[in-house]
Amino acid sequence: MRTVGAALLVLIALILAGVALPGAWIERNLVQADGFVELAGPLGADPDFQAQLTDALATEATAAAELPPALAGIIEPLIADAAATVAALPGYPAAWDDTLRRSHDLSVPTEVNVSTGVESPQPLRLDLTPVVSLALQEVGSGIGIEVPEPAETLIEIGPAEQQVALGQLAAISGLWPFLLTAAGMSALLALVLARRRGTTLALLGVGIAVLGGIYWLASDAAPGGAEQLRAQNADAESPIAALFREGLVARAVEDAQPLSLAVVGVGVVLCVVGVAARLLAGGRTRTQQD
Repeated sequence: MRTVGAALLVLIALILAGVALPGAWIERNLVQADGFVELAGPLGADPDFQAQLTDALATEATAAAELPPALAGIIEPLIADAAATVAALPGYPAAWDDTLRRSHDLSVPTEVNVSTGVESPQPLRLDLTPVVSLALQEVGSGIGIEVPEPAETLIEIGPAEQQVALGQLAAISGLWPFLLTAAGMSALLALVLARRRGTTLALLGVGIAVLGGIYWLASDAAPGGAEQLRAQNADAESPIAALFREGLVARAVEDAQPLSLAVVGVGVVLCVVGVAARLLAGGRTRTQQD
């Protein structure tokens, strides 16, 4: 009976930890604005992403300027040139960070009911206003006239249904400290209750290593899912939306996979310690019998 109880507690601990660990990552990197900026920030400095971003940015900046017909033919080429070099401007890093913070505030809901979701959900949006304004300011300073700046330049990167799902995910992920504490208590109770604590610890280690492997496989599959979504929405969304989404997924994978391997490592260590403890306990038992 004690063995069954210990095994059940180990299973509960693994289930709780399996939800808590990704919840902690989501809370840190997606729900919190600082974490989101830290995660997505390097996208703005990636040469490949910059090259594709500036192409799309030229179109958005030209449309946002709403130039009079008489000036359009003169200024639009200048806007394209400024957009192509905007990443080299001194104000670009701050403008990119501002873009990410604005986009986070627009897209990640702060008040969510886990059961009913988000009240009046909105599409997920990328707010390029700071970067577009920077490009237009560069054009204006170059020709000595003020180029009209947009009040906002919003690019939809996901439907309203995704904001509902994101809000519910954020609400659940916020529970990770309680879930992780409960997981730790369940694991300790399992060790206290178990007849063979070394075996129970080894079993717990194997389960944790499996969780790490599952996390790694899930993150490895994420870029393929993003590419598939881009193919499905190729005719309905802005290219910059797909670029940002795929870049963000790639950054998330880059950040999450080492953590997944760390979880595997912790599981392996616990398994080895458990097996060693079991062997030592067996050796002491044989010595006492002799």
